[in-house]
Amino acid sequence: MLLFFEVYDLPEAERSPWVLVYTTNTLIDAEMFRANLESADIPVQVLSQVDSTRMFSVGELAIVKIFVQSPYYEQAKEIIEHIESSNDDSAIDL
Repeated sequence: MLLFFEVYDLPEAERSPWVLVYTTNTLIDAEMFRANLESADIPVQVLSQVDSTRMFSVGELAIVKIFVQSPYYEQAKEIIEHIESSNDDSAIDL
C-alpha cells in the first residue's frame, strides 16, 4: 500500500513511498512503536483512525496505522516483531 511522499521536489526516482508496516487498535501502542522505530532512525508516520467523538475503542472504528518509507520496511518489521515477541516472553502464565 503506497501512501504519500515526504519530499515533493525530489525527482520521482528518488522518492520513497510510504508503506503500511503495522496496524493496532490503540494509539498508545502505535506511539510506542513509533518511538522505537524513530530511535533506529526510521522515518515513521502514524495515522489514527480512532473515532474519538464516540469513544469507540474496538473494531474498524479504532484502527491506528503505522507507515514507514519503503526502504525501511524490512528493518521496521523486524523491530516490531522483536518488540512483540519480547512482550510475549515477559507475560506471566497463571
